[in-house]
Amino acid sequence: MRNPKIRPFISSSIGAALILLALSPGAPANPPAPAAAFTPFDDGECFTVLVGRGASADGSVIVAHNEDDRGEIVVNLRKIAPRDYGAPQKVDLGNGGSYEPDGKTAGFLWIEATTQEFADSFINEHGVLITSDSCPSRVTAEDYTDGGIGWMLRRLVAEKATSAREAVRLAGALVERYGYRASGRTYSIADKNEAWMLALLRGRRWYAERVPDGEVAVIPNHFTIREIHPDDPDRFMGSRDIVEYAKANGWYDEAKDGPFDFKTAFERPSTREPAADGNALRHWRGLSLLTGKTWELRRDYPFSVVPAGKVTPESLITILRDHYEGTEYDATDGYKTGTPNRTKFRTICTASTINAFVVSLGGKRPAPLSTAIWLALGKPDTTVFLPLYYGVGTLPAGAGFGPDTHDYARMYQEHFKDEAVKAAKATLLNTKVLELERTAEASFGPMHARLVKELFPAEKEFVAGRAKFEKDFAKLFAKDKKKAQKALDDYVAAAFEKATLLTERLAAGK
Repeated sequence: MRNPKIRPFISSSIGAALILLALSPGAPANPPAPAAAFTPFDDGECFTVLVGRGASADGSVIVAHNEDDRGEIVVNLRKIAPRDYGAPQKVDLGNGGSYEPDGKTAGFLWIEATTQEFADSFINEHGVLITSDSCPSRVTAEDYTDGGIGWMLRRLVAEKATSAREAVRLAGALVERYGYRASGRTYSIADKNEAWMLALLRGRRWYAERVPDGEVAVIPNHFTIREIHPDDPDRFMGSRDIVEYAKANGWYDEAKDGPFDFKTAFERPSTREPAADGNALRHWRGLSLLTGKTWELRRDYPFSVVPAGKVTPESLITILRDHYEGTEYDATDGYKTGTPNRTKFRTICTASTINAFVVSLGGKRPAPLSTAIWLALGKPDTTVFLPLYYGVGTLPAGAGFGPDTHDYARMYQEHFKDEAVKAAKATLLNTKVLELERTAEASFGPMHARLVKELFPAEKEFVAGRAKFEKDFAKLFAKDKKKAQKALDDYVAAAFEKATLLTERLAAGK
């Protein structure tokens, strides 16, 4: 298919999310051949879309994210209650350093990827969300105090920040104080008003840009911040010496390069053709689907764009499931030749995707529903997105393992030495989802057809029923908050139970 007509990829129907081959964004007429040795794992991890509140259908800020990692990982959902320790606490940063906050922590929902240093996502009681994408940089020199900061950065932000802007400032201050100990990374940070991308470099430099309210931003695993404007603090924040730092290292020459470009200056260079670069290809696909336009396949896309129409969670779910269906990069011809998750092209949904979510922050929902979540506890092309809200009082059976009491030492121990979590694996929905995933990957075409027929209709029901549930909840909440809380807990639990039963049956081949 060469340069087919592109349809705007904004839909309120989950049915569109399931008929993937009908969605055919344009591809370059003559895409260059990928490198022969290319594998789906060559380009780092993760994929994120940030939606400004003016670009969403309901006026909320939306974050959509695929988490990609490798290894024996348990996806463990936990809701940690707020705590006041009564005195400052000494927090272990994991590599010799420590930090001493005031001892008061916000409550937070923790989407945990056990044993991983840079894979957890958090949403706190103030509606602040933080997740991340690896973005390898040019920086190799280490500049740390007491071993630097890594895993605890996002946790500390989740425990303290009351807004996205405050979260960016806190993360920047921690990086300046301790030094960041990964090559490079972009954190997506959002609340009901703003969405930010915070780019960190190994050491003590950082820069952040806010997504304009009426636009959307896509990030695979390369930096996307371009021109910076330090004189516009409403939209930009970061290290004051960022340009001088690039000049001092020979990564920026104003006379030769023109206006400073963060991505060009700090991104680790690639010699591969864009089609063989999974970041360029995924970025191209995300922009194509969101804007309905034909984009040239390259590496230098704008930081953010105006979508074709108002973005819905359902349209973002479809993007998170995408394997370039209907384009020249559909390497399995509509699943006829096997799994689309392990081909020469790195896809958005891929073999290393371990969980996915779409979170709407704000909108016009009552407080317990103001953070509205769709959560997939596995690779999204073989499981359903489950309805969840931050305001749920008790997480449903199978969602996760571990106490809800905040305990710095215990939470650190359970995360990196996850024997207790693994001992409970048989009870977790994530384990059952992985069993179904393995079954599906072995015969993807026939199994996908069965999932479309027997599993995904449950998700369609969840989506179709959400508006009515929210309307009924709002009425009940105004009259009787206790009954409303029970209704919320029951609603979420019923969805998890239905998904669990369907997943078990399909994984068993029944």
